[in-house]
Amino acid sequence: ETISTILARNWFVTTIRTIAVFLLILTVLTGLLGENSAYSNFNMTFFWIIFLLGLTYLSAFIGNLYSVVNPWKILVEWYEELMGSKVKGFMRYPKELAYYPALFFYFLFIWFELVGQTTPYRLSIILVQYTLITIAGTSVFGKEAWFKYGEFFNVFFQLIGKLAPVEKKEGKLYFRPPFVGLLKDKAEHFSLLLFILFMLSSTAFDGFRETTPWFRLYWRYIDDAVRPILGDSSYSIFQTIGLLLSPVVFLIIYLTLIALAKALAKSKQSLNELALQFAYSLVPIAFVYNVAHYFNLLFTEGPNIIRLISDPFGLGWNLFNTASYFDSIIVDANFTWHSQVALILGGHIAGVYLAHLIALHIFPSHK
Repeated sequence: ETISTILARNWFVTTIRTIAVFLLILTVLTGLLGENSAYSNFNMTFFWIIFLLGLTYLSAFIGNLYSVVNPWKILVEWYEELMGSKVKGFMRYPKELAYYPALFFYFLFIWFELVGQTTPYRLSIILVQYTLITIAGTSVFGKEAWFKYGEFFNVFFQLIGKLAPVEKKEGKLYFRPPFVGLLKDKAEHFSLLLFILFMLSSTAFDGFRETTPWFRLYWRYIDDAVRPILGDSSYSIFQTIGLLLSPVVFLIIYLTLIALAKALAKSKQSLNELALQFAYSLVPIAFVYNVAHYFNLLFTEGPNIIRLISDPFGLGWNLFNTASYFDSIIVDANFTWHSQVALILGGHIAGVYLAHLIALHIFPSHK
């Protein structure tokens, strides 16, 4: 049997989908009932490292796996099968909303990651709330509309899946050159451009907030002025403002350069149209920034999951005889630095090449 045939088999798909829902439930329960420690609790390592980083990087190589294992969509589809009818909602999704709900939830998610000091218990509460929001969104606007525009993981992984050298057609898998999926269409709305820019800027912000200029800016010029008013939350508010402004800075730079390209190429298309045409060429850059910034965590924190599957609640269990396992992989600093440079350089080359192909297609001349 070919891989495509196996992947298409009902028993295989059903098994994978059941495991996905089980892992969501386990992630929530371990956070609510287990040890409230990131080191001892299954949910932090699984969600932030295995799911968020691991699935992102895997999807860039073999396609949008999240479309198969999305636990929230699976729960809705199980409900549809049980009731014998589709969840269509009772309101038409407003066109002007577009991807703004997904962008809003994406911002909140990154805020919880970078600023919110999330614990296992808080993460579980967030996931429960997100589940309720997803149920409400699908109930009001229908399954198709909400998972396209409102469920931000779906939007995120669809974009990452376009990088993959694999595509699915009529139930079969085919190889294609990497990044080509980004050329098949364009960003359909300004909100999707903002989503892509935030993919890039949020990672850049996470790096920038660890630099000396960032700390110098806050502690020399801002802390004394705002702490008497805002108290101990002043630094968190400062970071929140920085995170909010990060995509705006990138947007200004992006639109300025698009306007320059429009003028030089004497294009008659509007600035907004051109901005949407080139938006997908930013995805490889956003992706490699993410990999360069976070991939070490897969080696240093990822192996923890072997220990945690035996004791997911941190209660001293040893279900699979791996509770005493810990073998964090320390990556050589020299390798890390050179690989980061290579990744960022490669991502920019891919982005520029994609932009070049788009320009050849939409501009009236090679100039």
